[in-house]
Amino acid sequence: MSTPTGADTAGLSPEDADALLLSVVFDDEVRQDPVPVYRRLIEESPHWKSSFGLTVLARYDDCLQYLRSPKWGRPESDMDLPPGLSGGSRFADDSATMLFLNPPDHTRIRSLVSRAFTPRRVDLLRPRIDAMLQPILDEVAETGQVDIMSALAIPFPVAVISELLGVPQERAGDFLGLVRDMTAAIDAAADEAARARAEAAAFELAGFFAELIVEKKAAPDEGLFSAMIEVEAEGDRLSEEELIANIMLLYAAGFETTSNLIGNGLLALLRHPDQLARLRADRSLMGSAIMEILRYDSPVQLNVRTALTDDVLFGEPVGRGTQTMILQGSGNHDPAAYDQPERFDVGRFAADGVPAPLSFGWGAHHCLGAHLARAEGEIIFDAILDRFSTIELVGDEPRYRPSFTLRGLGQMNLSVSG
Repeated sequence: MSTPTGADTAGLSPEDADALLLSVVFDDEVRQDPVPVYRRLIEESPHWKSSFGLTVLARYDDCLQYLRSPKWGRPESDMDLPPGLSGGSRFADDSATMLFLNPPDHTRIRSLVSRAFTPRRVDLLRPRIDAMLQPILDEVAETGQVDIMSALAIPFPVAVISELLGVPQERAGDFLGLVRDMTAAIDAAADEAARARAEAAAFELAGFFAELIVEKKAAPDEGLFSAMIEVEAEGDRLSEEELIANIMLLYAAGFETTSNLIGNGLLALLRHPDQLARLRADRSLMGSAIMEILRYDSPVQLNVRTALTDDVLFGEPVGRGTQTMILQGSGNHDPAAYDQPERFDVGRFAADGVPAPLSFGWGAHHCLGAHLARAEGEIIFDAILDRFSTIELVGDEPRYRPSFTLRGLGQMNLSVSG
């Protein structure tokens, strides 16, 4: 691997850089707007060896390199890893979940899941997504003033992923708290109590999906769950354990990050009325606008990669098991990658040559549901702009939930009119 770009000597001491990192993880006020911290890290400490045992990467090119590298992946069971910030806690059996596996096991499972979870399947779902959305918008229009997170941004992606998988809609609401408990365990600041809640939630969800496997085998339907049960490649199928673990992964990832995309995107547009007006006037920019939302206020702020073999990291030999913390949110604000990165520009990605944001990850672990998330985003924002001529923030300023790894709003009160 070539040595990543970046200054050879950081302007900040490792201790000062650690303090900045800790501020965006644990300080709620700083976490509301981490971009000033990212700016300092990019300019003064683009990479440093943290006291937590990881080398932290803040620049786009460095983040991209380690997300893509086949030499860096997920921790393996025999590795003696240091405690501390990692954002890598598990919420399902890591021997069966592709999120936590390296090739060849990851390749095998992802290949089988991908045969069922295709972009075509998502595209065929688009009319159904729109039909499910309209009654929700009717309720929002009738009320006129709502918390858009609880009215739309959270329940709608839950309904969509349930529809895609073939999970009964009447059960979807029951899973919200369980999924939130599971995903809280991957936060950089997760404590033992959060991990215990995640384990209990995962156990309960696994029990439900085990029962659903029996039902789907007896009466297959057109949903993704049935397709994953039936999918086969060269005589290979997903085991029941693999089915349960990866259905849980798809279900959790299928609404948590999309909910954040909706909330973060609406807030960005409302804080930049010129860009909202521009998008209203030119809907051909919608695809670019979704990518800009992902870049500007990424639903996923960090990732971790572990050396799977001895390698070289910034000119220094490192051994297998060395970890890097990849600040995707910071890389998305690197001026070396994006012109005026603090500017929210819905047309940014309409131009040629603009690098894709890091928000969906990269390489072997690039988000399998990226196509679904973008499709939902385009449908939702198009429908909102069609339905409401006026959208305004009311009441208290929206605040982000106490999570750093997954970034999203807790509540956002809006007033809307047709």
